[in-house]
Amino acid sequence: MEHVKIDKSKEKIESMFDEIAPTYDRLNHLFTFNIDTKWRREIVKYITDKNIAAGQILDVASGTGDLTMELLRLNPVKISSVDLSAKMLKIQRDKIPDKRLELIQSDVSCLPFGDDTFDIVTIGFGVRNFENLNESLKEIKRVMKPGGKLIVLEMFKTYGIRTDLFNLYFGKVMPFFGNRISKSKYAYSYLFKSVDKFLSAAEFISDCQRIGFELEYKKNNFIGIVNTVYLTKHTAGSAF
Repeated sequence: MEHVKIDKSKEKIESMFDEIAPTYDRLNHLFTFNIDTKWRREIVKYITDKNIAAGQILDVASGTGDLTMELLRLNPVKISSVDLSAKMLKIQRDKIPDKRLELIQSDVSCLPFGDDTFDIVTIGFGVRNFENLNESLKEIKRVMKPGGKLIVLEMFKTYGIRTDLFNLYFGKVMPFFGNRISKSKYAYSYLFKSVDKFLSAAEFISDCQRIGFELEYKKNNFIGIVNTVYLTKHTAGSAF
């Protein structure tokens, strides 16, 4: 199930994130009061506590590499960091001069990796920007090892009075300042719409299950909007 009514074409997303790349990190931390750093670190703690294999990691829609940087604490053999925006990846390279890091500009719907390559795939605040969600998830599943983990940190559609208050902040205050500071005419307005027109966490999990993932754990980080979803690729011999 997909509720896509805004322009998520490869060209639009690439251009938009190229435009806001110079101020992206600063504004993310400002608008979340730096709590987003805690959410990323909790992913690494979960992987460590569960003793999940982390030799080969793929960070999709990696942006400037905030999650990638945290994942390096797992001491992987290699991290492949994929994003549409060349300017985001340039910032990431300057920020993380680590030989284990491979930067690749690519669309998630056509990943340049072989089948069953990665132990872990992560997506931090990027899955709602996928032009074709189901096809992208199928491609991610293809490059994951059987039993591998897909970990998605995202803002999902939700309802209720707390959501209304958040929407006032995220839909009015953040775009007002974000567009001006980043010198973009639309980027931070788009970011609100991309959540408002996206799936709920339950709908997203249901889509993943239909594709061949099993829900392992879902953590509510912030009033039901920001969630971390931990999924497992079904092992060989399953019905998927």
